[in-house]
Amino acid sequence: MSKSFEGSKVFEAPPEKILSLINDFEAYSEFLPGCLESSRLPSHEGDFIRGRLAFSLLNKIYLFESRNQILENKVSISQSKGPFTTFNALWTLEMIDKNLTKVEFQAKFTLPFALNIITTQSLVNKVGHKFIAAFSDQLLK
Repeated sequence: MSKSFEGSKVFEAPPEKILSLINDFEAYSEFLPGCLESSRLPSHEGDFIRGRLAFSLLNKIYLFESRNQILENKVSISQSKGPFTTFNALWTLEMIDKNLTKVEFQAKFTLPFALNIITTQSLVNKVGHKFIAAFSDQLLK
């Protein structure tokens, strides 16, 4: 059974700065909750940026590799390797004025059976909102 998350927030930054942070995999371990390691991976596909994140959950480390594609003010994310059976997400940015941007994040994913049992929708929502807040806070630094 798939799960999903949708959230939005107005960020105090222009879209270009937000897009840069979304694709700055090396920085994720500095500000994203639960992210132990993060790195950018080489990509032989010109339109894609690849990254690897290591997360700690329930005393286990999960590696997540993704392919990000920037399409104007959108970033489409798909898991290439990782703990999800399927994972797709989309960041959408809408400029309000030069230093205010409305950011929407949508994710849809399927978890393996064991993780699916312990992952409630309220937990998905809590983690999703924490991640959006972490990005917003990082931009203010």
